[in-house]
Amino acid sequence: MTCDEFKELAAAYALVALDEQERSACAHHLATGAPHRGCREALAAAELVAARLGAALIPQRPSPQVWRSIAARLHDERGAAPLADDVARRRGLYHLCGWLVAAALVGVYLYNAPIDRRTLQTAARPGSQVASSGH
Repeated sequence: MTCDEFKELAAAYALVALDEQERSACAHHLATGAPHRGCREALAAAELVAARLGAALIPQRPSPQVWRSIAARLHDERGAAPLADDVARRRGLYHLCGWLVAAALVGVYLYNAPIDRRTLQTAARPGSQVASSGH
């Protein structure tokens, strides 16, 4: 691949819109130690534009119709059963439960974290102030 060919594909490479063969050819071209004629600069500019494109869109949650269409298409292409709404809800509940368990484990860890007993004893004395250890 020449530098001119790479620069023509730089935008598609930054957007991950190339087929496997073109993507590997671009990656190989960048990995070579040969002097480049603006390849890395073209890629950096394309990556900046790609990042700005993503930031320019207003985040919106797709409608349930979109998810049903995706599930139906997967069913048609792979022969998989389409996801029912209750199955999707259960998956969401499992994710929520997973996060709750993780939060509980962090809370238990923080509650049982080792405490410097000398600091507690000093703080428990009436009229005493806890001194900084200088760390």
